[in-house]
Amino acid sequence: MSAQMSLLAAPSDDPIAVPICRSVLYSGANAHAQGNPDEPLFPHRHVPSAPPMLPDDAAWLAALDFVEEELRFKQAGRAILDLDRCSGTGCCGGRAGPSSPTLMSSSRGIEVDGILATWTRLLKGLQEQREVELGLARARDLAQAYHCLDYYGRVYGDGPPYSQGRKDWSPVPLIRRLAAEAIDLGGDPTKLEPHTPYMRQGIAEATR
Repeated sequence: MSAQMSLLAAPSDDPIAVPICRSVLYSGANAHAQGNPDEPLFPHRHVPSAPPMLPDDAAWLAALDFVEEELRFKQAGRAILDLDRCSGTGCCGGRAGPSSPTLMSSSRGIEVDGILATWTRLLKGLQEQREVELGLARARDLAQAYHCLDYYGRVYGDGPPYSQGRKDWSPVPLIRRLAAEAIDLGGDPTKLEPHTPYMRQGIAEATR
């Protein structure tokens, strides 16, 4: 049984180090080990109760990882995954590897090799993982905070005016909020390279 498939007997609040590396800055919670795209830096180890008929625990974990990635995409600009602000919309699919299940997202949930796991069941599974793997949940959120800071800290240009087309709009509050979230999660946003003056300002305001 692999480490990712082992069940946790009790909630784990042990802190997990989050490196500020290329993979974390590029992929956030989905970061992988350097040179090995098949080895996640922050793998889930707890297997929540799965819907009936799914092939195995690996397929269930793959479905939960898939839906977390989709939710984080829909909650772009937020570091902490919010399971109260989500719904299944649209349709997308993918295969993580040659031996992985085929996953398809729809308004009903995630189909795993044609077997449906409803959004209700998926969200309960994600909530259970976050409650059991407390340290891991914080590490994944912190990695997402670093990713968002790195991305939003450069995307709006050197303005003002910035690329939103509103004369009095500024990205500083967004950077300040993300930096504050990183601090609350145990991170240090001052270790990030400030790409723009507004990124430097937002991080400085959060750390005062």
